[in-house]
Amino acid sequence: MASAGEERGDAMVIWCLLLAVMLLPLGGISVDLWHGIEVQRQLQSAAEDAAVAGASGIDVGEYRDSGCLVLDPSVALALAEANVASQAGLGTLAGNDIVLSPDRRHISVLLKEEVRLTLLSWAEGGKPLVVVATASSGPEGSVSGSGCA
Repeated sequence: MASAGEERGDAMVIWCLLLAVMLLPLGGISVDLWHGIEVQRQLQSAAEDAAVAGASGIDVGEYRDSGCLVLDPSVALALAEANVASQAGLGTLAGNDIVLSPDRRHISVLLKEEVRLTLLSWAEGGKPLVVVATASSGPEGSVSGSGCA
């Protein structure tokens, strides 16, 4: 027959085990959440840098002829793609999409990365967390041309 002190010790062991089981998902959320936030910040910074780089690819001929600041599609896309490729610290991208607006006044960059979960991978069945960042930019001038829309 167990004494009252031994029964309290058994209850304490069970209580500690239950507490550990309950804290494991909380630890998983904190580790995986902060990793996802870190990746999102890196992607957002890279997308903004690429959009600004692409926005510097103005169509010089159009500007000289009409004074309108519009993007040269081949130059702007090449600058943005080169900027994304040169970004240090980016993981393997699950996708990127760089597009010019129909009026050639803005370039948009979308970057996507899959983040592998660590402690929460058992809860999600091994599915990665998909992180997406977007940015848009365009050339800005001090004077608009007379024929610019």
